[in-house]
Amino acid sequence: MKKNDARGRACLQYSVCAALLREAAQAEPLSYEERADAALEALKHGAQTFSAKFAAAQLRALGGQEENVVLSPVSVYAGLSLAAACAQGETQTQLLSALGVDQAQLSAGFSPFYRSLTANAEDDAGKLRTRLHLANAVYVNEGTQTKDACLDALASDFFCNSYAADFMNDNYSANEAVRRFVREETNGLIDSRFLLPEETVFALVNALYLKDAWNIYGDDLPSAGDMVFSDRYGNGASVPFLRGYYTAGRAYEGETFTSFHADTYAGYQIRFLLPQEGCTADEIFTEENIAELAAVTDYNAVDEENRIRYYTRCLFPAFRGGCDVDAREVLEEDFGVTHLFSPEACDLTALTDDAAFCTGVRHIAALRVDEKGIEGAAATVLPAAGSPGPDEYEEVYLDFTVDRAFGFLLTDRCGTILFAGIIGAV
Repeated sequence: MKKNDARGRACLQYSVCAALLREAAQAEPLSYEERADAALEALKHGAQTFSAKFAAAQLRALGGQEENVVLSPVSVYAGLSLAAACAQGETQTQLLSALGVDQAQLSAGFSPFYRSLTANAEDDAGKLRTRLHLANAVYVNEGTQTKDACLDALASDFFCNSYAADFMNDNYSANEAVRRFVREETNGLIDSRFLLPEETVFALVNALYLKDAWNIYGDDLPSAGDMVFSDRYGNGASVPFLRGYYTAGRAYEGETFTSFHADTYAGYQIRFLLPQEGCTADEIFTEENIAELAAVTDYNAVDEENRIRYYTRCLFPAFRGGCDVDAREVLEEDFGVTHLFSPEACDLTALTDDAAFCTGVRHIAALRVDEKGIEGAAATVLPAAGSPGPDEYEEVYLDFTVDRAFGFLLTDRCGTILFAGIIGAV
């Protein structure tokens, strides 16, 4: 975000010039009772609706690029939530509409939503097996007059650290502070220079990190041998495939896609969207299909009439992908968020009376899926900112083979979409 005048000097934080103004509240584990909270349910629904629409729109805007594109819609959602907390008037109204919640739901629901996306688990040797971590921060230019009530709310309700950084007089150090925050909070997976200008009034930052193994021992996923995989252009090549574990259920049949999931040790799911014959991965990666698949909870594991119980495993290649995009155009055109980017109309006076507007929404993501497990990270920067059935059931074991360009959703145990994308080549 921009302003004409800023000055001052900051202190050291992350070994560069940035002083801590407010420390984020400690995120306690989500209690069982809180999981039924109405505000949390509203925020989860808003996040899912946003994620389906944003992932489809952003992939469409990229125009079927050859490389594998992976996004983290929930990171963008968190960044926009911070912006909504700093906004007033029509700017806030547009942001809340995009988020699918009202102001009271956002204020009350973000804390349990954030805490529902936090997980840590170590094995008996103390080695990290599972981690899902979000971190929020606002970097305020020295000399910018901020409002204590907003910084307090960001710290308590949004787990957002506030820092002072001298973007005008020591721009390099201020940018290094943002860079190092993102790098440390994503375990080094994202190490990018955001090149925030000297005119920056403040920058809102969300960082996300995910890691999990396939099983309790951390062993590699078994090999399924070499199989032919067809890329997005129909070119086939023999590549190594991985063999997932059998899970109760059968492939879900959509109108233009089929789907099944590979589960990690802590219950994260890679839900593959495999295009049916005559369709492409780009064609099936639509808002409607993403929302449909994200809502699936029953994979039809039991045929009661014929007394058969089904188990399916995914055979799939290792893959990786990422992105580095400006989401501004999609937010303007598909979500109607226009005031945030307008120098004349933007209202961020909940945080500061200094004239400020958002110059873009930079989103970076990276995801790796291989025999060892899953590891992914994302950053969003807004510069201004089965229990078994009866024994008489027959058991049938099936394979779901991901042998051509596909879309996917990576969800947590509650179905929240953490990453989504299209894999055109492996």
